[in-house]
Amino acid sequence: MDDNRELFDGGDLIDPEQSIDLRDYMRVVLKHRRMAVAIFSVIFFFALFVNFTATPMYQARATLIIEKDSPNTLNFNEYIFSDPFSVEWYQTQYKILESRVLARKVIDRLGLAENAKFFPRPKQDTEHAGGEEDKTLFYNNLISFFLGGLRIEPLRNTRLVGVSYLSPDPDLAAEIANGVIQTYIDYNFENKVDAVKYSVQWLNENMEAERRKVEAAEAALLSYKQKFDIVTDFTGDTETITAQKLAQLNSQVVEAETARVEAETRYNQAVEFAKNPDMLDSIPDVLSNTIIQQIKTMEVELSQKKSELSKKYGANHPQMVALQSELRNLRSKKEQEISRIVNSLQNNYKIALAKENSLKQALDAQKNQSLDLNQKAVEYTNLYRQAESAKEMYALLLRRFKEKSVSESLKTDNIRMVDKAEVPRFPVKPRKARNMLIAIVLGLGLAVGMAFFLEYLNNTLSSPEDIKRHLRIPFLGLVPLHGAKEGGLMQATTTPPALETFHTPRSNISEFYRALRTNILFSRADAELRVLLVSSTVAQEGKTTTAVNLAIVMAQYGYKVALIDGDFHRPQLRKLFGIRQEEGLSNLLVHNKTLSEAVFQTKIPNLFVLPSGRLPPNPSEILGSRAMHSLLEQLKQNFKMIIIDSPPLAGVTDTLVTANVADGAVLVVRAGATPRGIVQSALENLEGIGAKVLGAVLNAYDTTTVGYYYSRHYYGYTYASDSKKKAHKKSKGLLSKIPFFGRAS
Repeated sequence: MDDNRELFDGGDLIDPEQSIDLRDYMRVVLKHRRMAVAIFSVIFFFALFVNFTATPMYQARATLIIEKDSPNTLNFNEYIFSDPFSVEWYQTQYKILESRVLARKVIDRLGLAENAKFFPRPKQDTEHAGGEEDKTLFYNNLISFFLGGLRIEPLRNTRLVGVSYLSPDPDLAAEIANGVIQTYIDYNFENKVDAVKYSVQWLNENMEAERRKVEAAEAALLSYKQKFDIVTDFTGDTETITAQKLAQLNSQVVEAETARVEAETRYNQAVEFAKNPDMLDSIPDVLSNTIIQQIKTMEVELSQKKSELSKKYGANHPQMVALQSELRNLRSKKEQEISRIVNSLQNNYKIALAKENSLKQALDAQKNQSLDLNQKAVEYTNLYRQAESAKEMYALLLRRFKEKSVSESLKTDNIRMVDKAEVPRFPVKPRKARNMLIAIVLGLGLAVGMAFFLEYLNNTLSSPEDIKRHLRIPFLGLVPLHGAKEGGLMQATTTPPALETFHTPRSNISEFYRALRTNILFSRADAELRVLLVSSTVAQEGKTTTAVNLAIVMAQYGYKVALIDGDFHRPQLRKLFGIRQEEGLSNLLVHNKTLSEAVFQTKIPNLFVLPSGRLPPNPSEILGSRAMHSLLEQLKQNFKMIIIDSPPLAGVTDTLVTANVADGAVLVVRAGATPRGIVQSALENLEGIGAKVLGAVLNAYDTTTVGYYYSRHYYGYTYASDSKKKAHKKSKGLLSKIPFFGRAS
């Protein structure tokens, strides 16, 4: 960031590196000292009044311990899951201690409604009391008054609670503090008793009804079991057995169906093969039959034997006939055996079919039995559950009844008093030392704050620092307020301020003008200062007084000085120096007078005055004419210093025209009078035309503030009051004897 940045302060831009002297703060406070003293005095004396008129208040304090209700020792679950550190529960107890219900009980317990020390009843209330509305209103006011003195203060990280009461009567304060705790203990106990009574009453009313429900449920269950000949409960084992039976039957049906299909297939195959005798041997049962295999073996043997014999014998040979007969017998036996096998397959098929049908019937029967059993189980279970639920409810009510009757006596009291309130010996209010300290701090704070607030609202230029900060031009010097106190004495006010440096050359004000002279002479190091313009922003700021006294001290310094009245609107030099002739600057500029006829020499060595002359209708044109330039050049040949008293900058352009021909301009600002915005605007106008502004003079500065110390320290030694009075008397006598003015030679 830029180190040359500017900051906003009170509507103006200031240098952030600009330091603020502590004397600036003192100056602000002393400037508004009357207002500050008034504010401080009001607050201080108000605190004194309160301390000595307030009724002493005494505070008594008692302590109780509040523990969470002890859990039911007969109920394990309630003991385990209880929350003895519930914040909400404790906050509720604190609110009960501050409740209007408890306050009313304490008032009734201690008879505070009739205690005049506690709450003096107004006379009109006593005379008109009697109506319900009046009593209600009185009690409401009484309770509110009671709660106003009650303080409930839980002690952090403990279960202790402090109960304090504030009252003008120390005995009554202790009595009420103890009464609040005892009433709260009784109130808590009464609530417990009421809760137990209500619970017992409710249990008694509901236990008989639940007992009747149990009897009705058990009777309905018994009737249902008798109706359907149920001798056992429908438990999980019963359902498991039924399911196992169904699974077993289903498995048997599958096996029987498989066997039946197999038997049916074998039988059908045999029937088909029976239609073709040659295919009978393909039947598996035929192939695996032992008799058939033996017959086939014998047939093979006989066939081989017949083949051998056929080689020897003919077909009709007895042996051949016998062999042929045996073969026919074997074939007949085989056919019979095959027929028997086919019949056996048919029988097996019929048996398998019958077994399958039988098992299916058994499965269907078991399914129907299971469905019927399930329907009965549902109804039975419903009745059974109703009976069990009724039994449990009855048992629960009976258990709670016994607990309420027995366990309450086992609980310890969870609220008790720890420290009893004692009668206080010393009042706690008013705290006189603290009140006075607060009043002093508050009074000083408000007084100083108001002083700075008024200073903030002040938009004028009141100090040399304001000149530097807001105008951004050099500060040339200040002129004290005429008639201000100095060293406890009031300065003389009979001497005209415009001639202060002549009448009292050894006064403090004269020293200030001489310091101003020095600062002006050293303000232009680059060029010689010959023509000096003195002006102000508005009228009545002391520009003429400053110009005159500055001219006097310049003349006293040894400079030959020409003082020109360039104010054609309100000229003052002619009247101030008592010049009777009207000739002056305007006559010189229009060339109807010579320089020797218009310039007047004073009896002050080296000081000459050129009054304004007749007032022209066009002052700015005259002042900006070539004649004005020529006049100044002519005066420079005869005078070391030319001082022009010009009109105020606001509203006229005369000064701007004259400033162009001057070597430097001095701006006179009346302290605390002219708004700085107007001064800044005037200064911008001067700088806009290229005028060389040497700086500003702060006029009518109040030296009774801390700034006077600064000015003394800055400007050095000042003369004593006695010497000043003597010099004043001497110069006054001198001026009364000799003519003051004469025509310049």
